[in-house]
Amino acid sequence: MEQAREQTHLGEHRWIKGSLELAVAILLGVTVMAIAWGAYRAELSEKDADHYFNRSDETLGTAHKVELQGDQQVATDEQLFLEYSRDQAEGRTAAVAYIRRHLAPAGFLSAVNWWERQTARSRPPSPFVPANPRYHNPYYDRALQLETQATGFLKRAHKAEERAIDYTIVSVILTVGLFILGISTQMAMPWVRWVLIGLGLLVLFGSIGRFADLALS
Repeated sequence: MEQAREQTHLGEHRWIKGSLELAVAILLGVTVMAIAWGAYRAELSEKDADHYFNRSDETLGTAHKVELQGDQQVATDEQLFLEYSRDQAEGRTAAVAYIRRHLAPAGFLSAVNWWERQTARSRPPSPFVPANPRYHNPYYDRALQLETQATGFLKRAHKAEERAIDYTIVSVILTVGLFILGISTQMAMPWVRWVLIGLGLLVLFGSIGRFADLALS
């Protein structure tokens, strides 16, 4: 009778031990998969960061080129304005009329008229400045739009870069959890094994929760 009880107890002990080892093995597998997923997401985020950094640089370079076109447009308008003012001062009405009808671009005369109505103290050095509400330079507007886009790309690049770092940090923490769960299988004392398994579970579930936050943010 006693021998039967001992065999039953031994069988239950082996079953518990086998079930525990199976559970730890499953946890180890889940942890490894979580580490692999974190590394994959970190790599994707790094690629996103590189992509947006490149987009930002390219867009900013285009903005500078468009801004140079705006500067050239201002220089052309100022040159025409000098000729227009000189013809006016010299009384060359035919030349003034020709400039007004055939050479003056859109908004040129409106900008000049606003500039001429200003007092000598408040008048800017040129009609073709941002302070003139009647002067519109489409190149400057386009350059400003591109600079805004470049800033947006840069912000997205920094965010992707931070996300890659976060994924990497969580993956490293999971590696620690993998070590803890792995070493728990080598512990002979049950309470030590349970403590290590508990710590491994905390690391695993906490890391999975952090992964979920990163994926949803």
